[in-house]
Amino acid sequence: MRPLKGFAFPMACLIAAILAAGCAGPSADRKKEADARMRMGVTYLDQRNVPMAMKELTKASELDPGNAEIDMALGIAYQARGDMSKAEEYLRRAIDKRPDYADARNNLGIVLAGRKAWNEAIREFEAAAANVMYTTPERAYFNLGEVYRAKGDPEKADRAYRRAMRANEQYAPAYISLSTVLGGQGNWNEAASVLTRCVEVLPDYAACWMELGRADLRLSRPAEALKAFDKVLAVSSDPELRKQAAGYVTVLGSEKR
Repeated sequence: MRPLKGFAFPMACLIAAILAAGCAGPSADRKKEADARMRMGVTYLDQRNVPMAMKELTKASELDPGNAEIDMALGIAYQARGDMSKAEEYLRRAIDKRPDYADARNNLGIVLAGRKAWNEAIREFEAAAANVMYTTPERAYFNLGEVYRAKGDPEKADRAYRRAMRANEQYAPAYISLSTVLGGQGNWNEAASVLTRCVEVLPDYAACWMELGRADLRLSRPAEALKAFDKVLAVSSDPELRKQAAGYVTVLGSEKR
């Protein structure tokens, strides 16, 4: 099992946060070895080598059992492994040791959302986003929006996605999810406006161009849609995305003739 699809699981960002946080250990020698093993473990995680990551992080935890960053890394490792029960256990351990640990709260929210513990997940995402020291609050706001969308509350999802965009205007997933919510309510004009802003901010983000093209089709704007799909072909190297865009271009091109 992979991390829950749709939620922001920022592996690279979280690894950077773990490495930046450092270790607090019982003795200098044990601290040094635990730190080295933790760093090796998160490097293995970054390489998707989960067994080796688990080996290094487990040893690091034995050396420095009071270290919240190691618990956080083990939580991520268990997420990657698909063992959400153990992931939740280690993430809660990290939060018990550091109640203001926003990255751990964001990840715990993802785990809780995976078992549809919606209200608990919402509390964790809100706590993470409210932490003024959290460097990526847009991820927590986005995840909050995903929970509200899953719960069938488009108004609160809309607000959460917009807060993610305000926190970081270059956070593309929020634009796409917001446009999906707006489209689901039949508000395709506003959905297209959101996606237009996305491609203004991120002109090489192919997924936004693809969704903009689809929104233009909904609005009976084939010429604009064709331009959007052509742009997908210009900026994307993803085979599946290119295949979809090429299909639209072929159909729209034949209709022009």
